[in-house]
Amino acid sequence: MWDRLTPEGRRVMHAALDAAEELGHGYIGDEHVLLGLLGDDAGPAQRFLHEHGLDLAAARTDLARLTAEGGIPQSRGDDAATLRTVGIDVGQVERKLKAAFGPDAVGEAVWRASRRPWWRGGGRRRNPLCGKPFFAKRALALAIEYADNQGRRGIGPEHLLYGVLQDAADPYGTGLGRRGRKHLTQLGWSIGASNPATEILAAHGLDPARLQAELSAQRGAAP
Repeated sequence: MWDRLTPEGRRVMHAALDAAEELGHGYIGDEHVLLGLLGDDAGPAQRFLHEHGLDLAAARTDLARLTAEGGIPQSRGDDAATLRTVGIDVGQVERKLKAAFGPDAVGEAVWRASRRPWWRGGGRRRNPLCGKPFFAKRALALAIEYADNQGRRGIGPEHLLYGVLQDAADPYGTGLGRRGRKHLTQLGWSIGASNPATEILAAHGLDPARLQAELSAQRGAAP
């Protein structure tokens, strides 16, 4: 799905990754994509949010508050931070592995290990080389569906915004069944009762379902 992102869409997602890193979050969620959409590279998507009274500084403040209150997905531990205390930089290790064995080597090794039965050392486990869990996966899938319905190949900021709003309008964890929740538990993660992106919008009196309907109507009226 990443290969379908337009250059603007890629910049939004890179901004989302940067936001998660700067905030010290060990995952990528709708709320980080929302911050990316409030950046200058998002064009009409940014203007749409600005017109409804939401800007980047306010959203970051809201997310920092939610973080302090424990209103974001939680992990039982941070293995990368633990390794840093003994002088092991996971990022540097990953870069060296990719330089020696190729850019896809780490991901392929992690995938193969996860496919092994538990008695052979495999199973649903995370390690510091897995990268941040991508909790915004459903929002991105909805963005792709929205673009497909419009007959568009590229996924731009406006499609990402639609996906985030749709995911924020639905009950948190929609599409995450018992198996998916068990998987999260095995990986050491738990989610709260509400989507942090929904909470950010609500703090400014914004209803994601209404924003989604308005955005869809605007796109339908566009030439």
